Amino acid sequence: MARPAEALSSLKKLLKAGGTITVIEGDHGSTYFYPDNDAAHRTIQCQIELQKRAGGNANIGRELYPLLNAVGFSSMQISPRMVYVDASKPRLVEGFTKNTFTAMIEGIREPSIEAELIDENTFDEGIKGLYRTTETDGVFCYTFFKAIAIKQ
Repeated sequence: MARPAEALSSLKKLLKAGGTITVIEGDHGSTYFYPDNDAAHRTIQCQIELQKRAGGNANIGRELYPLLNAVGFSSMQISPRMVYVDASKPRLVEGFTKNTFTAMIEGIREPSIEAELIDENTFDEGIKGLYRTTETDGVFCYTFFKAIAIKQ
């Protein structure tokens, strides 16, 4: 979303006084994993940069408080919601790490290479690194931010 403050302002107009808004946004910059892999971090950075170039913000989760505050919401409560995945959570390994996050990053391979953000080999190594986190000794973490605010 190129203008999130405008979107929040529009939503605020729809609320009655005392009404609440709940916003949940991810933050790609919060991604970390084991084993650590520099190429994987670089592939994730491609997603952040491509989204920025398209007018979006892949790290917007950390900005929910200032955005809601700027629009005039009050009583804001922001909380991080970490998705922690290891082999003891096979549904999250499949559903989140493999089929959501890594699949999303895989989907930006061609645009990343065409934009000369990364070379093919490094991108492919990064994807291998992300899949490596889904093995029995791997760990993957990502943070969403949940904000609840009130219209005065």
